[in-house]
Amino acid sequence: MKSESTSSIDKKALRASKRELRRQIGADEQHNTAKTVTETALLQPFFRLGNDIAIYMSADGEVDTGILLETLLELGKNCYLPVMLDATTTLEFRQYLPEKPLIRNSFGLHEPGPEAPTIAPELLSAVFMPLVAFDERGNRLGMGKGYYDRTFAFKIRQAHKSLKSPESPVLIGLAHECQRVENLEAANWDVPLKGIITGRKMYQCL
Repeated sequence: MKSESTSSIDKKALRASKRELRRQIGADEQHNTAKTVTETALLQPFFRLGNDIAIYMSADGEVDTGILLETLLELGKNCYLPVMLDATTTLEFRQYLPEKPLIRNSFGLHEPGPEAPTIAPELLSAVFMPLVAFDERGNRLGMGKGYYDRTFAFKIRQAHKSLKSPESPVLIGLAHECQRVENLEAANWDVPLKGIITGRKMYQCL
């Protein structure tokens, strides 16, 4: 079956269809994808860049990040979760500490409390990002709020100055293979991904 393209399908409709597809993925497939994504991620060179890594708590059929998070902690990595602050339109990254309970935000997502240590986005070595759809060029369709794009807009500004994208933080999308599309039309403010990891392969984009 030919992949969809945003040149012919409205992003709102594409977002709805891909969210429904990933919600239909069964528990066994989710578990197998989570294991494969973790194994693939550990083989990538960006793990040598540093120990401060951002990850998300999965919801709504997203790739289960539980195995990856547990593995990162076992390897001694400092893991941070994104927090959406009411007063801003960007993300704050707070450290995930297993012994500290998470709180539920207004979107129903779990995140560390305000007492957790934070880190500036520029200091992260790698960021595992959720997405709704992606293409093989590294374009990402999110939930439409633009939090990640605004938070990491400095990568675009730095790339314009130096004619190449700065290495850190490395932005990696996690997705089910069914979320891939043929082409996503990118806006000037969309921050491209270095790669996307699915249960099938690692798509190298930049």
